[in-house]
Amino acid sequence: MKFINKKKCLFIFFFVLLFNITYISNSHSQSNIAILDVLTLLKESKAAKSMKDQLDKVAKEYSDVEKKKAKEIQKKEEELLRQKSTLTPEAFSDRKNAFEKTVIEFNKTRDTNRRALAKAERESMVKIESAVEKIVKEIQTAEKIDVVIKKTAVILSEDSIDITSKVIEKLNKEVSTIDVNVAP
Repeated sequence: MKFINKKKCLFIFFFVLLFNITYISNSHSQSNIAILDVLTLLKESKAAKSMKDQLDKVAKEYSDVEKKKAKEIQKKEEELLRQKSTLTPEAFSDRKNAFEKTVIEFNKTRDTNRRALAKAERESMVKIESAVEKIVKEIQTAEKIDVVIKKTAVILSEDSIDITSKVIEKLNKEVSTIDVNVAP
C-alpha cells in the first residue's frame, strides 16, 4: 500500500512539474520584450550630438580663458619671487597676500565654471531622457511591448528585439537639437 501511495505521489509531482513547466514556458513565450542601447542612442542621436558640441565649445572657451589666466598668475608669481630680496618683509607679505587672493579667486572661478558645465550637462540629459521616454512609450504601446530593458543589463539577445534604431530615428525627427544653458 505504501508503495502505491509513493507511486501516486511521484506521478502527481511529475504531473504538477510538467504542468508548471508548460505553463511557464507558454506565459513567457507570450511576453514581448525589447532592448534599448542607451550608449548608441547617445552617440548617434542628433540631440545628444548637439548637446555634446555645445558643451565642448563652452568647455574650450573656459579652458582657453583659464590657460591665459594661469600664465598671468605664473608671471605674477615669478615677479613676486624676483622682488622678494628687494622688498621689505611687510611689503613682500602684502604682495604675497594679494597674489594668494588672486590664486584663490582663479580657483573659485574655475570650479564655478566646471560646476556650471556639469549642471548644464545634467539638465540637457534630462531633456533628452524625457524625449526618449516619451518615444519609447509610444513604441511600446504601438508594438504591444511588455518590457523594455537597457542593453547594458542584457548578456545576449536577438537583434530583432532591439528598438534602438527606431528610437533614434523618431528622436532625430522630434528633437534634433537641445538648447544647452551654461550659466556660472
